[in-house]
Amino acid sequence: MTISVWFWNDINDELKEYDFSYPLTTTTKVWRWSVTFISLNFLIQSLRNYSCFSFINSDVCEIWLQPSSNLYIMIKSLFNFFFGANFTQPVAKFLGLFSLLIYTLGLIQWVIIKLPKYGRNSYFSENGRN
Repeated sequence: MTISVWFWNDINDELKEYDFSYPLTTTTKVWRWSVTFISLNFLIQSLRNYSCFSFINSDVCEIWLQPSSNLYIMIKSLFNFFFGANFTQPVAKFLGLFSLLIYTLGLIQWVIIKLPKYGRNSYFSENGRN
């Protein structure tokens, strides 16, 4: 993903057209560098804990399981606050699979209908190329 952010032709063409002081250009460059540094940070952390790839349930790898547990606890409290609902793991599984289904349907629709018709063009800018 990090490499594709730097070699994305549509974005590179846009950046060539505007000055650095233009807000879109500045935001895009900050976004690129942020994604790059975050990816490098995760890569370094992953390589330091290489044994966790095969033994995720060991005591050394417990730190890798905490973010998902904390996210679950946070979403559980939000659901309880907003809807008064009991957010259990089966509900979380259903919502995750339902979201995956919606995403997959959208991707299939794009591949079957939009991609053959328009190609891989975002139409972010109309600079004479289609």
